[in-house]
Amino acid sequence: MPYPSQPTSLSSTGPLSRPVVLGVDLTSAGARPGAHRARGPVAPRPFDGERFLHLVRTADRGLLDFVSLDEGFLLHPGRSQVTGRLDTAVAAARAARVTAGVGLVAAVDTVHVEAAHAAVALSSIDRASSGRAGWQAVRQGTLPEPDEAWAARVELGIRSVTQVWTGRPGTGSGAVELDAEGRFRVDHDGIRFAVRGRPAGGGDTLPQVPPPVVVRVRSDASAALAGRTADIARIAVTDAAHAVRLRRLVRDSALSAGRDPEDVRVLAEAYVVLAAERASARARLELVEALEGRESMGGGLVVADTPNELATLIADWTGVGAVDGFLLQPSSLSSDLDTITDHLVPALQHAGLYRTERSATTLRGSLGLSDVETESRALPTGRLLSA
Repeated sequence: MPYPSQPTSLSSTGPLSRPVVLGVDLTSAGARPGAHRARGPVAPRPFDGERFLHLVRTADRGLLDFVSLDEGFLLHPGRSQVTGRLDTAVAAARAARVTAGVGLVAAVDTVHVEAAHAAVALSSIDRASSGRAGWQAVRQGTLPEPDEAWAARVELGIRSVTQVWTGRPGTGSGAVELDAEGRFRVDHDGIRFAVRGRPAGGGDTLPQVPPPVVVRVRSDASAALAGRTADIARIAVTDAAHAVRLRRLVRDSALSAGRDPEDVRVLAEAYVVLAAERASARARLELVEALEGRESMGGGLVVADTPNELATLIADWTGVGAVDGFLLQPSSLSSDLDTITDHLVPALQHAGLYRTERSATTLRGSLGLSDVETESRALPTGRLLSA
C-alpha cells in the first residue's frame, strides 16, 4: 500500500520561530560482534563503509539536523572490548567529506581517552565538515556507580575537552598540551620531576566554538549535568508527562548554572518502525522483539506506526513543551530511514514544523545555538585514519 501524499491527521500550524530538531541514531550501522541469544547464536557482522556513507547521505538529503554514533558503534566486530576506541570519530570524519549539511555527533570516551586526544579527534571532524561536529559525552558504565559520582566524572571530562576547544586553561597541576603539529607535551609538577609543556598554538581555529555537547539523561543527576554542560540532552521516556518533568529539571539546572535555558535542546529518543499501515508496522515490531529482544530498543519511546502518525506525535510533544525534538533510532536502517526522509519530514514540513531548506552552515547554527565567547586561540590540527 502506498503512503498517502499528505498527512490526514496533522494540520498546518504555520512556520515556527524555531523548527523541530530531528536527529537519527546510526549506531547499528557499525560492525556487530557475535552473540548468543534465546533463538541461537548471532554471527558477527563486519562494517560496511559504503553502506554507512549511503545512510549518512540519506540523512543529509532529508535535511535532518544530525546523525549520532553512540559508544556501541564499531569498525570491527572484535573491538567491542577495546577501551579507548575512536571508531565513532574515525567514521564521522570520513562521512564529513561526503556530506554537505547534516551534523555528525560522535560519542568519545574521556575515561580511557585523554581529554586532549578526544578534543583533537573531534576538532578534526569539525574542520573536515566545516563546523558540523558534535560530541556525545560517555554514558554510564556497566559497573555500579552512584549517579552523582558518575555525573561528576563526566562533567570533569566535558570541562577538560571544552577547555582545549575554547582556550580556557584548567587549574590542575598536570595537563596535556599540544603543539602546532599535534604532538603532545606534558605539563607536570611532581616530587621526582617537573616538566613544562609548550602552549599549543599555530593551528586553525574551529569553524564552531565549541562543537555542541550531547548528554544522555537517565536520572535526576544526569538531568542536572545536562543543564550545566550540554547543548543537547537526550532523554529516554515513554510518555510526554515524564518528558515534561525531565525537561524542566534540565532547564532549571541550566538557569541555576547561569545559563539561558533556551540554550539546551531536549530531545526524546524514539525507536521507530514505520510502514504505510499501522498493522504492518506492528507486525514488524513483533518480529524484532522476538529476534532481538526489547532491550535492543533503547529503553525509551517505541513507535510502530505510519509516518503521518509519528509526525502527529512529534507535533503533540513539541506543542506542549515536552521536548524540542526527537532522536530517532530506525528499526531497519535502510527502509525506515528512507521513510523518515521521504515521508516523515515532508509531513512535518506540510505542518510548518520543519525546515524546507538549510540556511545554517554549522551544527550549532542548525540547532539555533549561538557560538560561545572564547579566548582567541588557535588549536592544533590532528589526524584521524580513515575507516
